[in-house]
Order: sequence, then structure tokens, then C-alpha cells
Amino acid sequence: MRKAKASHTLSVCTGVGLFALIGAYAAGSTQHLKTSIYIFLLVAVVLFFVVALLTGFLVKKGGNTGTINKETTKTEKTEDKRTRHAKRKYLMLLGILVASVTYQAGLTPPGGTWQSNGVGHEAGDPVMHDNRRARYLAFFYSNSASFAASVVVIILLLPKSLQKDNESLWLGAMNTMIVLDLLGLLGAYAAGTGRGWKTSVYVLALVFAVLFYIAVHVIVSLFIDLRRQENDTQPPTLGQSSRENGEQLANTLQQ
Repeated sequence: MRKAKASHTLSVCTGVGLFALIGAYAAGSTQHLKTSIYIFLLVAVVLFFVVALLTGFLVKKGGNTGTINKETTKTEKTEDKRTRHAKRKYLMLLGILVASVTYQAGLTPPGGTWQSNGVGHEAGDPVMHDNRRARYLAFFYSNSASFAASVVVIILLLPKSLQKDNESLWLGAMNTMIVLDLLGLLGAYAAGTGRGWKTSVYVLALVFAVLFYIAVHVIVSLFIDLRRQENDTQPPTLGQSSRENGEQLANTLQQ
């Protein structure tokens, strides 16, 4: 009982600290109050999306028939707890990694910041914001969305009591959030690493090529596994049965 209370208290303190980290990001990544408010609104949108995602998963589970529910229950019972614990650790690790990268990128934007006041800018303003405003906005809000999503995922993975009844659905929703989180990080990288949109298009094309290769590899692997399963389930032919009987008879005679 004491260990459960201590774990719950630790989760609450960590969650409060992560929300404070969001506040530090909103205050440190920009000098304008309006932009900081936009970041908090972005966090609210991410939370709303997570709630909608979890609701969709729960409605989908509740709308299944009794047979499907029984199959789902059997699947959940046979699923190894170690596998789910490993998945939680995997999602937590990805969330922490993305949060660290995006936090650093938000405080030190590509191109640096102005070191002194000048015409149209102040010391501390991002150089990219004044030279290439559209690219900077694409970078900044993609990076901020990725940071907010990663922090929200970390916070929601902390309390195990919320995941006790529907842990598989919970982990599925968090896995979807991590995928969107990484896509946001990819968008920030594409917008912040080049001076022209042409370079960003090349980066995205490279990403799609890699995804296409992975998809082909997965499809080929599934096709090979399917053919192997079909071969295992097919009854032996007459020639195979005769050969096997002959081998068994020869083994018997030798013995």
C-alpha cells in the first residue's frame, strides 16, 4: 500500500514537473507573449486529440460483438506482461528522446539569434524568422507540436492505474501519438535544415523512399510467412505419404 502511494505521488510530481517544462519551453522559445499563448493552445489541442483517440479506441472495443470480445479477452490474457512492460519502456524512451531534441531545438533555433538590436528585430529574435519567415513558422510549430505530444505521452504513461483496465488500448493510443510525434519532428527537420523549399522536398522524397523500401520489405516478409503457413497446413500428397511410410518401414527393419 505504501509503495503504491509512493509511486502515485512520484507520478504526480513528475507530471507537474513536465507541465512546468512546457511552460519553460513556451517562455524560452520566444520573446512574444502571443506566441507563448499559441504554444499553450497547441498543448490543449494535443490533449484533446489524445482524449478523442482514446475515446475512439474504447468505442471501437465496446461496439464489437460478444464473440469478438471473447477473442479479445483471450488475446489479452495470453499476452505476456513483460511484452507490454517492454512496450511502455519503448514508448517512454522515444518520448523522452523526442522531448529532449525538440526542447533544445526550440531554444536554439536553426540559424541562431540576433546578438544585438537592429532594424526590424531585437536581440534574441531568431534570424530565420526575419529572413525566411514561412520556413521558420513551419519549423517552429512542427517542433512545438512534437515537443507537446512527447511530453503528453510521457505524462500519460506514468500512472499505471489509468492503464489497468485497458492497457492494450492505452498503449495503442500512445503508439499512435508517438508516430505523429515523430512525423512532426520530421517536418521540423525538413523545414529547418535548408534555405529553400527545394531542399525540404528532397528530404521528404528521401523519407518516402525509405518508407517505401520498408513497406516492400514488410509485404515480402508477410508473403513468405503466409506461404510457409500454407505449406505447413496442407495435407501431405500421395507421393510424400508413400515416401514417409517407406522411410518408417526402413527404420523399423534396421532396428
